[in-house]
Amino acid sequence: MWCVLMLRIGVKIMTKIDFTMADLQPMSLGYEEGQDVTREVLKRAEKAYQYFHNKYLELVASGVEPELRDLLIGHDASLEDFVGRVRQVVKSGYYYDSMGVFSVYLEYNDTYAELRDYLNSRGSIDV
Repeated sequence: MWCVLMLRIGVKIMTKIDFTMADLQPMSLGYEEGQDVTREVLKRAEKAYQYFHNKYLELVASGVEPELRDLLIGHDASLEDFVGRVRQVVKSGYYYDSMGVFSVYLEYNDTYAELRDYLNSRGSIDV
């Protein structure tokens, strides 16, 4: 009696994920360099972070390619840092201290630009 061992070879089926620049618009901080750091700025930043963080978790869980995953991680971290720094400035009461958030704002801009460039270079994201 012959035993036949069958090996199943996993074939990954590529699916397209609809994530474009339009999806990044609700994640806008609503903050500009030199602007007073107020509770409203904090509220918008928290909203942008939560929106992006949920998208980030969804995309990473779906198995995006490593380059995109790294860009998503970097942008998520920069948003989290911005929210944390704005929270500190608002708590301190020095709303006019925009220099307190300047470095994390620059980091946010950098990671946003990298993610934007990546998305603009592709018509869709394959997973």
